Order: sequence, then structure tokens, then C-alpha cells
Amino acid sequence: MNRQSLSLLVLATLVSGPGLAQSETSAEPPRYDVEVVIFKNVQVPKSKEYVLPVSSPAKDKKMLVLSSPKSVQAAKKLGYEVITGKQYRLTDVVKKLVKSSRYELLLHTAWRQPGVEQEKALPVWIRGGRVYGNEYTSIDSQIELLESMPRADRKMADGTSPEFDEQTLEAIELQLLEQQSSQRPQRLYELEGKITIGLSRYLHAHTDLVLRRPRLSIDQETTSSAQSRTLAAYSADTLILNNHSLKERRRMRSKNLHYLDSPEFALLILITPYKVPEVIEEALPETEPETAE
Repeated sequence: MNRQSLSLLVLATLVSGPGLAQSETSAEPPRYDVEVVIFKNVQVPKSKEYVLPVSSPAKDKKMLVLSSPKSVQAAKKLGYEVITGKQYRLTDVVKKLVKSSRYELLLHTAWRQPGVEQEKALPVWIRGGRVYGNEYTSIDSQIELLESMPRADRKMADGTSPEFDEQTLEAIELQLLEQQSSQRPQRLYELEGKITIGLSRYLHAHTDLVLRRPRLSIDQETTSSAQSRTLAAYSADTLILNNHSLKERRRMRSKNLHYLDSPEFALLILITPYKVPEVIEEALPETEPETAE
């Protein structure tokens, strides 16, 4: 090989070598630590609030359920892993929240994940707060009934409000009580829902969370008299939990603490770039060969 050919080979190696390494490196998505603190507002407004019936978030087929060891293990194949408390960055913030009489901590958790597009990102299913007993039922079981029953603001052609007759009301009450007795005991968490972190050009957080709180009385402003009588009879045996929603999409900046809230509860979220530590192999100490005595 002559000198000119050797020079061209070296030049090609210098140009193509780093480019190939860069393409391989860029194929690996960046990784982020996601830390979440969720707390409720103890001193909620005393004024009467109109609460629309809201369904609980739906679970996706593929998601990371932090409370399920099987789900956590499966998510590792996709680059998701749970972070231990020793790696938390918001511990001091949580300590202040716990000391405050205005707030009550519901959840403090964190996980590590790749930065991928929203469509490829795993939703992270979280639970927190108290666990309600079997005497409670979610508003989810009532929404279909509420939507099917006529509201007081819907008028008949003659201007009167539609009402159910006594026989229909008794049939509805019996059906609800039968459903209650046949249902298996369920664990209803005070806080439940999903958080999805996606990366396109920027980081985005998608939250779909609910805070469940008992509805101890029927709101006469949101129901007709027929609805009131039916639900009052049902809630005598089972207290209904209203869902207070925090459903939002927010653009995120890494290393910045972000705050999302609703009148009932709030969320702090911190996303920090994670660099995989380099593994340095330590040379073993040289040992002198053994000699026969």
C-alpha cells in the first residue's frame, strides 16, 4: 500500500469513525429520573362546590404499576425502574409539607425511564392516601345511572320535569343493592391514576389523576327529585366517593420543579437527566507465582 492510499484510509477512518459512534449513541434515548410528590389541601373552600360526576382514569394495556412487583419487573425490559428513597431529591420539600397543617401528603415516589415519544412511553399507574372500606363505592358505579336518569333542567314538551314512577324507582333501587351485594370487596384508594412522561422536541407530562372523597349527602342542585330519592336510598347502605380530577398536559423543563394543582389536591414533579455511570474495571493486583518448597 502506497503512502497516498494509506493517507486516504486514515482520513476515511477519522471521518467515518466518530460519525458512526455518534449515530450509535444517538440511537439510545436519553434517560430521566422522574420524582413526584402529591398532597391534598386540608383546608378546602367551605363554600358549596358543584362537582360534576367524573369517571376514574382507565388503565392501559401496557403500563408500569408501581405497586405491582410483576409489572415493575416487566417494565425493566423497556428501561423503566423504580428509584429508592435514598435517591430522592425532594425529601426536604416533603418534610415541610408534612409539618404544615394546611396539607396532607398522599404520595412521594420516583422512577427512571427513557425519553421516548408519548405514543411509546409507558403510563405510570400510582396509588396513594387512605384505602376506603367496603362500605364505600366509587362514583363510577353511579355515573351510568346518573346519565340515564332525567335531570331537573330537562323539560318535557309540556314544560314539566320528567319523573320516574314509584315502581321504576323501586326496580332501580333493587338492582343497585343486588349489584352491591354481588360485588367482590374492592380496594378503593384515595388517590389513583396515571402519569405519562413523553419526549418529542420537549418534555411533556400528562396527568390523569383523581382524588376520591366521600359524598355524605346528595347535592340537590345536581339531581332531580327522582335522582335524589334513588341515590339517597342507595347511599344509606353504601357511601359514594366523588372523583376530583387533575387531568392536564404540561410542558416540562428538566431540573425545574413544576407545580400542578386543582382545588382539592396538587402535584410537584421534578424531571432530572440521568447519565449512566461508566463502569471502570479495576486491574487485579499481580501475584507472584507460587514456587514449590
